[in-house]
Amino acid sequence: PSSMATSGVAALCLLARRSARAVAKRRHRTPQTATPSRGVQVSTGLDVPEEIQDIGVAGRDVDTPHWSQRPMEDAQGGLRLEQLDWPNVHGISCGASGVLFLYELVRFCLGQAPSDLECYAAALIYAVIYASRFDGIRTLAPHFRVTFYATTGWCIYYIAHLLAATNPAIFSHWVYPTGVVFLASSIYFYKHWIERMYRHFVEDRFRPYYVPGLVGLMYFHWLDTVDMMNQWLDPQYWEHVVVDLPDQAWTIADVRLTGLFMSSMALFMITLHNKGVLTGGKNTLITVLFTIFVPALFLTGTHATLQASFP
Repeated sequence: PSSMATSGVAALCLLARRSARAVAKRRHRTPQTATPSRGVQVSTGLDVPEEIQDIGVAGRDVDTPHWSQRPMEDAQGGLRLEQLDWPNVHGISCGASGVLFLYELVRFCLGQAPSDLECYAAALIYAVIYASRFDGIRTLAPHFRVTFYATTGWCIYYIAHLLAATNPAIFSHWVYPTGVVFLASSIYFYKHWIERMYRHFVEDRFRPYYVPGLVGLMYFHWLDTVDMMNQWLDPQYWEHVVVDLPDQAWTIADVRLTGLFMSSMALFMITLHNKGVLTGGKNTLITVLFTIFVPALFLTGTHATLQASFP
């Protein structure tokens, strides 16, 4: 037994000496800072896509000159309509929206309500139109980019509102987050354009014929805002509104279907201007009349007998 005890003590002493040497080595070791390997990219923060960054860049840029000495004259040397880049997802979607809207015009005149299939198809078509257009926007002048980005925000709400009118049980709550997008887009758009028009006034190059279009657009967006607030303040809006206004969902769906097409047409007119297809006074007149006032009057006339209110 004594020899076993002696061996155990010796083993413990040996382990103690080895542990002491290990501790001493660690104390004298030069500390090294951990660095990532060359194959690992260090994150410097949230990676925001350039398309999203350009929304702020365009909105703040009210000083970049974009001025024509003869604004009502047609530009020379532009493309023809058939020379535009049509055979792609964006072009096909635009063509589909045109066919769909022609069908809707006939339906308006016949006094027929929209079908669920029509509304779902429209939501898909216009979502594709805007999602497929971002790539070619950043080369345009700031006020064109602001118009595109704001219109995209408005149409996000229009699509949600269209779906809410089609199937309130599933989509009614979409008007809350998309409504915030709508309000932000409106502030973004009107701030830029009012500042731009004021600068033109100060520099003695104000163009008064743009005012009716801007004021008309502002009026219709005010109606949109009032209607949106009616929904926000009444969580049971779609159950309550049909009691007094049984055609409300029908009317809202047709208002949104018309607004979606006219918004995309307004952006198409910008494309025609920048490509030299349709420029000058013709482009301005068609844009103001046929993407704002004429559709509003036509829609009002064909839906005047419905039991609905907007807002």
